[in-house]
Amino acid sequence: MPTLALYDYTVHPSRSAQELYGDDMLVNIWQKDDNFFACPCAVRVPKAMTWQDFYQTQFLPYVSASPRTTGDETYAWHLDDAPFTPEDSKTLDELGVHHKHTLGFFKA
Repeated sequence: MPTLALYDYTVHPSRSAQELYGDDMLVNIWQKDDNFFACPCAVRVPKAMTWQDFYQTQFLPYVSASPRTTGDETYAWHLDDAPFTPEDSKTLDELGVHHKHTLGFFKA
């Protein structure tokens, strides 16, 4: 339930709005099956980046920071809460990955 303020205030625009990023976007990466490595991250990537480039330049450095994964494992993916099947040659935009979406994964 909203609460009314007892004073006048202005609503500040979001500092992470899509319009501020141009052709880039923020994408969250989260390993769902490792409670000891519970540190999701946000990366700034171009919308036109292919999945293969995203996997090599963003995902592998993130996942290799965990002592329990190497990046050589097979992963099951979720885009927000829905199952997701990436395709190497498609761009993130074509795959439906948009600003502030979360790519969750776990070992398959």
